[in-house]
Amino acid sequence: MPPVWDAQVPTPYVYRRPSDELKESIADLKSQLQSKYVGKNGVISTHNEQSPSVNGKTDPDDNDRVLQEIIVEGLSRKSRKEVPYRFLYDDRGSELYESITKLEEYYPFRAEIDLLDEFVEDITNHIPDGSLVVELGCGSALKTAHLLNALVARHGRCRFVGIDVSESFLDEARCNLMLLVEGHLTVDLVPADYIEGLRQVRAKYPNDSLCVVWLGSGVGNFSQKDAIYFFEDVSNAVKSRCRLFLCTDMWKKDEILRSAYHDKQGVTEAFIRNGMSHALRILGHEPATAEELSSVYEVEINQQLKQVEMYLRFPQGFAVPKHGIHIRPGERVLMEISRKFTRESIHKMTENAGFHLQSAWHNQIYGCQMLLDEYEAITQCWQDTDVLFEGIPDWSSKPIDTRHPFCFYYGHLPAFAKLKIFADEPAQDMDIMFSRGIDPFILDTSQCHNHPKTPAEWPSRDQIVAYASATRKKILNALHAGQFKGNHKLITFVMEHERMHQETLAYMMTQERKAAFEKAVSVVTASQLPPIHISSIEPPSTMSIINALAKSKMVTIEAGPVVLGSYPKETGFLWDNEYPQYSTSTSSTFWVSSRPVSIGEFHRFVKEGGYENEKLWDAEDFVHFQENGYKYPASWSLVEKEFFVHEYQSTNHWSRVANHPVFVSLSEAEAFCKWLGCRVFSEAEYQRVLDVDPAAELVQQMRVGGYEWTSTPFQGFPGFEPMPEYPEYSTDFFDGRHFVLKGSSPVTHPSMKRDSFRNYFQKQYRYAFAKFRCSR
Repeated sequence: MPPVWDAQVPTPYVYRRPSDELKESIADLKSQLQSKYVGKNGVISTHNEQSPSVNGKTDPDDNDRVLQEIIVEGLSRKSRKEVPYRFLYDDRGSELYESITKLEEYYPFRAEIDLLDEFVEDITNHIPDGSLVVELGCGSALKTAHLLNALVARHGRCRFVGIDVSESFLDEARCNLMLLVEGHLTVDLVPADYIEGLRQVRAKYPNDSLCVVWLGSGVGNFSQKDAIYFFEDVSNAVKSRCRLFLCTDMWKKDEILRSAYHDKQGVTEAFIRNGMSHALRILGHEPATAEELSSVYEVEINQQLKQVEMYLRFPQGFAVPKHGIHIRPGERVLMEISRKFTRESIHKMTENAGFHLQSAWHNQIYGCQMLLDEYEAITQCWQDTDVLFEGIPDWSSKPIDTRHPFCFYYGHLPAFAKLKIFADEPAQDMDIMFSRGIDPFILDTSQCHNHPKTPAEWPSRDQIVAYASATRKKILNALHAGQFKGNHKLITFVMEHERMHQETLAYMMTQERKAAFEKAVSVVTASQLPPIHISSIEPPSTMSIINALAKSKMVTIEAGPVVLGSYPKETGFLWDNEYPQYSTSTSSTFWVSSRPVSIGEFHRFVKEGGYENEKLWDAEDFVHFQENGYKYPASWSLVEKEFFVHEYQSTNHWSRVANHPVFVSLSEAEAFCKWLGCRVFSEAEYQRVLDVDPAAELVQQMRVGGYEWTSTPFQGFPGFEPMPEYPEYSTDFFDGRHFVLKGSSPVTHPSMKRDSFRNYFQKQYRYAFAKFRCSR
């Protein structure tokens, strides 16, 4: 199928649904004319059982009329000529690619293996027992064997289906799996292209839960739009009960990418040149002289599309008169692209096709994602909520005064989903009661945004569970009826809302654990307490903290342009405060600590009277903390002059977690920074750090382990418009009291981890999993 080019910039090779005419042609020409999806990075190859040797014999499809038409279409354009990358893979091309994977510069092959090795146990934990594992383009299945071994070890058995257009590869895969996988493994092999193979699998296993595995970052050969088409076809082929394990190469520095695709030994260059020779051989064109096809290999890094583009430029030009092809002197031909990904681009690509991120495993250069179809995703989301509530013995408990009790949230989550999904239906009493929570002004709790009146008594636990069950059933029925077809963002919308409140529940549960801990120790005397095992860690002195920050612990960030926010059309679902995109800059060079302030460092601040030093605090914050007796972070307990720190799932003496980031309010963070002559960085400065080196260790740490406080008041970007589905989501909090947090916490769901996401809390709010770092 001929590719399509954008009017302005070249796009990757198009995945296009076949027309009825093309389907008939495929049926007439049988396997020779089927789309071939296996090759470099797992996509598109002309491998088949009868591929030629490298002794100059022609491939069996070399005279294929349809393949010739594809090549002619690409080379006869007036501009942006190209040869579809499927033609890179004759036998010689396959041999060269095998050599490429062994090159020191070519990182993707090894990076994927390393990531699978490191996280295989956790990956298999996300593949339910009894699932049918289906691999797209399984090839020889060498990488897959490691994953299957882990599944057999976990569940005692595994069922595997390999899909590949090459029957010889399937035979090789069968042999490899028999040799490499120990235990009870059943193997089924399907000689077909991806979509047809999935249709056959679903027809044969109509009621099974599928885990579709796609290794090799093969999706990098599709444009964003065409990848969406492809995933939609996957969804249509498997119908439902499907999860997708997708591997992707991540966007990184130019020099790393250029080195990987323009290696010193020239193997990739030979691979690309061989692809052109193969394409011309299919056209029956033999060059008259060796100089006729003289060309220059060029690699470009397309920053806009985030892809590597590989070209051949022909200084002399050449012609294939028989087919009306004329390459002008100096003109170049695009031979292959390899698109790279960000978390945002993965989200858009998959969510727009109805797949939702459940788990992710990344290092600095590569990523693996477990994606669920809409039915699986929303039911898993509800299961995660239920697991949280199973750990809450008393639903009426209210561990944070400025929040409703736990029971409210079990009713609020289905109420919110019901009101947004079935917006045209009249709201019932419980819908209204649970429609919105509270976030009163901390310095004057009589002030609060608009919300339903708090009932004198909440419904019983059984009543709330029955309400939630009925609402969930109603949503699933609508899903089965296809009500959300073409409106995948609505499901993302309600799931992200639930995921955010799962995080609220997690830090509420931390406060509940703290209360239970303090209640338990209050009923015993000091002599009855078990001995406290204090580690040898000593709290650092003030001077040592200052010296550490002043020396190697500070990273210099040069002033420069910054782009905040994003566009929904480019990144999939976003909350209204994440867009439109806004260009600004950091006005001067600044320094930022390479790690967040630790519990040990903050312990010194507490011991040296930081909470009593009025000069370190804003006046109203100081009064608030003194009047309420706040002398240390909200997640700490003071027992017999020793501090204990409560984290989400554990309680430890402070010295045992001294190197963990401390979670505090912005007010406390600012006081600490002022103590050291530093400050909290702004939202623009946070983004500037990310932009300087996206793969740096500092950046990876900033994105995880706790939200990062910024000094930026929460407001919309210029051109902000409230989202019509939930107009009060942001606007009620553009009040100068809330401040922006970036990154993610230890309990943030992977689907919410995107650089554009903006969390926001009042600066005196002490309960969120929020860290900070010092800037100067």
